[in-house]
Amino acid sequence: MTSSKSTLILGCLTCLILLSSACVLEAKADPISTSTPIQLAQAASQPIPQQVLSSTVSKLKAKTRVPLKLPTQIPQEEYPLYVTVNTATSERYELTIGTDKDCSGGNYCRYGTISGQRVTASTPSVEDEYAFLSDPSYQPSARSKEKMGKVALANGVEGYFIPYVCGANCDDSKVIWEQNGYRYLVGIKSGDKKTVVDMANSAISSRAVFSK
Repeated sequence: MTSSKSTLILGCLTCLILLSSACVLEAKADPISTSTPIQLAQAASQPIPQQVLSSTVSKLKAKTRVPLKLPTQIPQEEYPLYVTVNTATSERYELTIGTDKDCSGGNYCRYGTISGQRVTASTPSVEDEYAFLSDPSYQPSARSKEKMGKVALANGVEGYFIPYVCGANCDDSKVIWEQNGYRYLVGIKSGDKKTVVDMANSAISSRAVFSK
């Protein structure tokens, strides 16, 4: 009788140990995940749907003389993203990538920014325009740990990386470059350097259909 009780107790203990081990393994395999703008912006890239690009190109070509440089890759996202034409004049275009079909750039819906403009004598250099970011007196509530500076882009183009900063909200990390007298910009809200460099490279290497 004593031997049977010992065997039963030993068997129960073994089951409990196995059950505990299984729970630990399951917890390790399925951790609780959280999403932030920075994590989303650092995800793998995906192609922008062709119909979105075609529609955007058609709208811009009818209104601007700026040769188009549109990224064909954006960070992978789990919900639909839309491209909205906010500005289109003969010398400038500005688009918003957003989570809303009619996002005009507001923080609640903006995911990224795309723009192109003609460079004139009054256009400030990129270094001058963003010099305030290096001013010790400028103290945002938070900022990217990546440094502002020049970056090598596709086809031998030189660009400039501008990291995001945060006040009440976080702005876009951007890559800005110039080609043939025009200045282009791509940005992702709270993005990292690699993400926006990849976007810029996809715009520089985009098909001839985007050029005037």
